[in-house]
Amino acid sequence: MAGRTAGAESQAKPDPIRVRFDAFELDEANASLVRSGSAVALAPTPFAVLCALVRKRGTLLTANTLLDEVWGHQHVSDSVLRTAISELRTALDDDARQPRFIQTVSRRGYRFIADATDVVAAPIRGNVAAVQSFVDSSFIGRAEPLRRLHAAWDKACSGKRAVVWVAGEPGIGKTTLIERFVAGAGDIACAQGQCIEHYGTGEPYLPVLEALAGLCRSDATLPLGSQPSRPDRSTPIC
Repeated sequence: MAGRTAGAESQAKPDPIRVRFDAFELDEANASLVRSGSAVALAPTPFAVLCALVRKRGTLLTANTLLDEVWGHQHVSDSVLRTAISELRTALDDDARQPRFIQTVSRRGYRFIADATDVVAAPIRGNVAAVQSFVDSSFIGRAEPLRRLHAAWDKACSGKRAVVWVAGEPGIGKTTLIERFVAGAGDIACAQGQCIEHYGTGEPYLPVLEALAGLCRSDATLPLGSQPSRPDRSTPIC
């Protein structure tokens, strides 16, 4: 069993990307994928896989690398990655046999093969209202849910405990809403954990452990213990 060094854990997250490829525009900071001006519904996990691939476009990323980057060194099976790739191909209207965007390298990994150009936001001049309109152009119809989140946060800050649920259909924008709320909450520590479908016995408190691990990794003053490396996989990639 091999441990990873503290330096690997304490690396800063890369800057969010914003690129155009074909008819698509990918904006990682705003959790947005747009095709010809229309939003493309994409769940958070395949979105994160797409960002990882596009960030290193033209480079072969092994299954282990993608699992580490997206699932944070958790012991999950290759099937969750294959499912995410399948959802991506559906969203991008890509064909695995004749790919335009995501190429499968048999038994090794995946490569983003489309030409992509970085998008640099032009400086915005004018009054505050114009700037706010630009920032919120992809955040329409969610003012009331955002207000309710901030109201609950204010109560929590005053000592009144509360649990808030954000519910809705897949792709409706729950993650975008929460990310916008967190971005406006100021200098806070935010712990995140996600539920992943397991095939077989799984860790019942995995989301809680992931949230705690994320907090520990974000604090450079904490000592980092070694963790077992992921075993090699020989499962075919499709």
